[in-house]
Amino acid sequence: MSATSAETVPFGIYIHWPFCLSKCPYCDFNSHVANSVDHVRWRKALRAELAAGAARHPGRTVGSVFFGGGTPSLMDPETAGALIDDIKTFWNVTDDIEITLEANPGTVEIDRFSAFAANGINRVSIGIQALNDRDL
Repeated sequence: MSATSAETVPFGIYIHWPFCLSKCPYCDFNSHVANSVDHVRWRKALRAELAAGAARHPGRTVGSVFFGGGTPSLMDPETAGALIDDIKTFWNVTDDIEITLEANPGTVEIDRFSAFAANGINRVSIGIQALNDRDL
Protein backbone atom coordinates (compact mmCIF):
# COMPACT_ATOMS: atom_id res chain seq x y z
CA MET A 1 0.00 0.00 0.00
CA SER A 2 1.48 3.34 -0.96
CA ALA A 3 1.74 6.22 1.49
CA THR A 4 -0.85 8.13 -0.52
CA SER A 5 -3.42 5.33 -0.39
CA ALA A 6 -2.66 4.69 3.29
CA GLU A 7 -3.62 8.28 4.03
CA THR A 8 -7.07 7.71 2.53
CA VAL A 9 -7.83 4.72 4.76
CA PRO A 10 -9.67 5.67 7.98
CA PHE A 11 -7.48 5.33 11.04
CA GLY A 12 -8.18 4.60 14.69
CA ILE A 13 -7.37 6.66 17.77
CA TYR A 14 -6.52 5.11 21.13
CA ILE A 15 -6.93 7.26 24.24
CA HIS A 16 -5.34 5.90 27.40
CA TRP A 17 -6.84 6.58 30.83
CA PRO A 18 -4.22 5.06 33.17
CA PHE A 19 -6.11 5.25 36.46
CA CYS A 20 -7.72 2.41 38.41
CA LEU A 21 -9.35 1.85 41.77
CA SER A 22 -6.90 -0.99 42.43
CA LYS A 23 -4.16 -2.76 40.51
CA CYS A 24 -5.45 -6.09 39.24
CA PRO A 25 -3.00 -8.97 39.74
CA TYR A 26 -3.21 -9.99 36.07
CA CYS A 27 -2.70 -6.51 34.59
CA ASP A 28 0.53 -5.61 32.83
CA PHE A 29 -0.75 -2.35 31.36
CA ASN A 30 0.40 1.15 32.23
CA SER A 31 -2.07 1.77 35.04
CA HIS A 32 -1.91 3.47 38.39
CA VAL A 33 -4.06 3.42 41.51
CA ALA A 34 -5.18 6.93 42.31
CA ASN A 35 -7.49 8.06 45.08
CA SER A 36 -8.16 11.27 43.21
CA VAL A 37 -7.51 12.41 39.66
CA ASP A 38 -7.43 15.97 38.38
CA HIS A 39 -9.91 15.36 35.55
CA VAL A 40 -9.65 18.93 34.27
CA ARG A 41 -5.87 18.71 33.98
CA TRP A 42 -6.02 15.30 32.26
CA ARG A 43 -8.72 16.50 29.87
CA LYS A 44 -6.53 19.47 28.95
CA ALA A 45 -3.45 17.25 28.42
CA LEU A 46 -5.32 14.72 26.28
CA ARG A 47 -6.87 17.49 24.21
CA ALA A 48 -3.38 18.95 23.63
CA GLU A 49 -2.18 15.52 22.42
CA LEU A 50 -5.09 15.31 19.99
CA ALA A 51 -4.32 18.81 18.68
CA ALA A 52 -0.67 17.85 18.17
CA GLY A 53 -1.73 14.71 16.29
CA ALA A 54 -4.08 16.71 14.11
CA ALA A 55 -1.29 19.14 13.24
CA ARG A 56 0.92 16.22 12.15
CA HIS A 57 -1.85 14.38 10.27
CA PRO A 58 -4.36 16.91 8.91
CA GLY A 59 -7.23 16.00 6.62
CA ARG A 60 -7.36 12.34 7.61
CA THR A 61 -10.52 10.38 8.44
CA VAL A 62 -11.08 8.63 11.76
CA GLY A 63 -13.00 5.34 11.71
CA SER A 64 -12.76 4.36 15.36
CA VAL A 65 -11.88 5.67 18.80
CA PHE A 66 -11.00 3.40 21.71
CA PHE A 67 -10.79 4.58 25.31
CA GLY A 68 -8.60 2.04 27.11
CA GLY A 69 -6.62 1.86 30.30
CA GLY A 70 -6.42 1.54 33.19
CA THR A 71 -10.10 1.92 33.83
CA PRO A 72 -11.50 4.50 31.41
CA SER A 73 -14.99 4.02 32.83
CA LEU A 74 -13.65 6.08 35.77
CA MET A 75 -13.22 9.04 33.42
CA ASP A 76 -15.81 11.80 33.63
CA PRO A 77 -18.30 11.23 30.79
CA GLU A 78 -17.95 14.92 29.94
CA THR A 79 -14.21 14.42 29.42
CA ALA A 80 -14.91 11.63 26.94
CA GLY A 81 -17.42 13.90 25.21
CA ALA A 82 -14.96 16.79 24.97
CA LEU A 83 -12.30 14.51 23.48
CA ILE A 84 -14.80 13.09 20.97
CA ASP A 85 -15.83 16.63 20.01
CA ASP A 86 -12.17 17.53 19.47
CA ILE A 87 -11.65 14.49 17.25
CA LYS A 88 -14.65 15.53 15.15
CA THR A 89 -13.26 19.06 14.93
CA PHE A 90 -9.70 18.05 14.02
CA TRP A 91 -10.47 15.28 11.53
CA ASN A 92 -13.22 13.92 9.34
CA VAL A 93 -15.02 10.95 10.87
CA THR A 94 -16.80 8.09 9.15
CA ASP A 95 -20.60 8.04 9.30
CA ASP A 96 -20.44 4.76 11.22
CA ILE A 97 -17.57 5.68 13.56
CA GLU A 98 -17.22 3.22 16.42
CA ILE A 99 -16.39 4.88 19.75
CA THR A 100 -15.60 2.28 22.40
CA LEU A 101 -15.15 2.66 26.14
CA GLU A 102 -13.49 -0.15 28.05
CA ALA A 103 -15.36 -0.60 31.33
CA ASN A 104 -14.79 -2.45 34.55
CA PRO A 105 -18.10 -3.86 35.83
CA GLY A 106 -17.52 -2.38 39.28
CA THR A 107 -17.23 1.19 38.00
CA VAL A 108 -20.43 1.71 36.04
CA GLU A 109 -24.18 1.62 36.47
CA ILE A 110 -27.06 2.55 34.18
CA ASP A 111 -26.85 6.31 34.83
CA ARG A 112 -23.13 6.36 34.07
CA PHE A 113 -23.63 4.28 30.90
CA SER A 114 -26.35 6.74 29.87
CA ALA A 115 -24.02 9.69 30.48
CA PHE A 116 -21.29 8.09 28.35
CA ALA A 117 -23.82 7.42 25.57
CA ALA A 118 -25.03 11.03 25.74
CA ASN A 119 -21.41 12.12 25.31
CA GLY A 120 -20.82 10.05 22.17
CA ILE A 121 -19.77 6.57 23.32
CA ASN A 122 -21.59 4.03 21.13
CA ARG A 123 -19.89 0.80 22.21
CA VAL A 124 -18.78 -0.58 25.57
CA SER A 125 -16.23 -3.34 26.06
CA ILE A 126 -16.54 -5.31 29.29
CA GLY A 127 -14.08 -8.17 29.37
CA ILE A 128 -13.50 -11.02 31.74
CA GLN A 129 -11.68 -9.44 34.64
CA ALA A 130 -10.59 -12.75 36.16
CA LEU A 131 -11.68 -16.37 36.29
CA ASN A 132 -10.48 -16.74 39.86
CA ASP A 133 -12.77 -15.20 42.51
CA ARG A 134 -9.77 -14.29 44.70
CA ASP A 135 -8.46 -12.05 41.92
CA LEU A 136 -11.68 -10.08 41.76
